[in-house]
Parts: sequence; C-alpha cells; structure tokens
Amino acid sequence: MSMLQKINAFWKENPILRKLARNFGYLFSSNMISAGLSMLQGIFSARLLGVSGFGTLGTITIFVTVINKITSFRMGELVIKYVGQFNENNDQPRASAVFKAAALSELIASLVAFGLICLVAPLGALYFAKDVSLAPWFVVYGGIILANLMAESSTGLLQVFDRFRRMAGLNVVQSVVTLGLILLAWWQNTGLLGVLVAYLSGKAISAVGLTLAALVEANRRWGSGWWKVSIRSLRPQARELVK
Repeated sequence: MSMLQKINAFWKENPILRKLARNFGYLFSSNMISAGLSMLQGIFSARLLGVSGFGTLGTITIFVTVINKITSFRMGELVIKYVGQFNENNDQPRASAVFKAAALSELIASLVAFGLICLVAPLGALYFAKDVSLAPWFVVYGGIILANLMAESSTGLLQVFDRFRRMAGLNVVQSVVTLGLILLAWWQNTGLLGVLVAYLSGKAISAVGLTLAALVEANRRWGSGWWKVSIRSLRPQARELVK
C-alpha cells in the first residue's frame, strides 16, 4: 500500500480520531471567526470611546472577570471527569447527581461573586478607574455573572456528550451580536453604556444558550426528572469530588 492509502485506511478505521478532528474543526473555525469579529469590536469601541474611555472599558471588564475567577471552582472540569466516568459505567443516577451538585455549587458561587462586585464596585471605580461615579457601570457589567450562573457546568456537560458544534455556534452568535450592538452604539454615539450593554448582551446570549443546551441534553440523557436525584448518592466519592 502507498503511504496515502495507509493514511486513508488508518483514518477510516479510527472513529475516535475522526471525532477529534471534527470537534477541532468546529472549535477552530468558531474561534477564528470570533477573533476576527473581536478585532472589529475593539476597533469600533476604541473609535467611539477614545483612549481614556477604552481604558475605562478594559478596567471594568477585567475587574469583573477577576472577581468571577476568584469565586470560580472550575466546575466544568469536575463535570467532565465524573459525569464522563459515571456515564461510561452506565451509572446514570450518579452522573446526573454530579451535574446537579456542580450546577448548584456554581450557582451559589456566582451569586456570591455578584454580591461581592456590588460591594466593592465603589472601591474599584475609585482606585482603578479613578472615578467613583463609574461604580454603577461596574455593577451593570457584573450582570454577566448572573447570566453565567451555571455556564461552566453546562460547558462541561456538552463536552462530555460531544456537543461541540452547539458550543461553536453559540460562540459565533455571541460575537456577531456583540459586534452588531457595538456598531449600533457607534452609530448612535451612546458612549460607555452602549458598549458595556453590547458586551454584556453577547456574553449573556452565549451563557444562557449553553445553559439551555445543557439542560436539554440532561433531559434527553437522563429524563425530565433527573434534577430530582439525591446528591447524597455521591457520599462515597465526596472526598474525591471536593479535591
């Protein structure tokens, strides 16, 4: 056999390799499209806000992102590991219990993060943006955390069940919506609030879309009553789960 024939035969005999390549293609394509649209978002945001305003925008978004990361417990990784493990063992009740526990934990952490942003927003505006009157905008953009109540857990579940196409699609939709709203803000000259709303809306659409897609997938895999499963069934793995 020629080298090309060997490669073709190897490709046909390895469905896992084909799946990996397909998923990589989805994510790579969506990331490339999003990167291009993000560049346009930055250009029009900078033109609308100017150097000082664009710096303020960066301060607000980074501040909220850091607060969110502080309270994040990386529930997506837990879901990928343990839902995948229990699903492989055909232990559907405990697979759904892991997702339920992760989603509830993430929900609580997100509420804590939003409360923390509301509490420290005046300090962030004073010491980082150098203008305490901007504190409400920190809280406005902090609303993205409420949209992301269980986005990490949802992303993990969609990855476990090979729903990369949906994630890629939502990533592109987020970028398109954000760019569209930024162009509208630039056209209407709405200033910082318009740009913040644009970024907030795009991210919220992505986060809510991921959550809804994950809930639909959970219903399809485990039935509509999956959320009633008791988390107590995870007690034997409790120590391992919280590591």
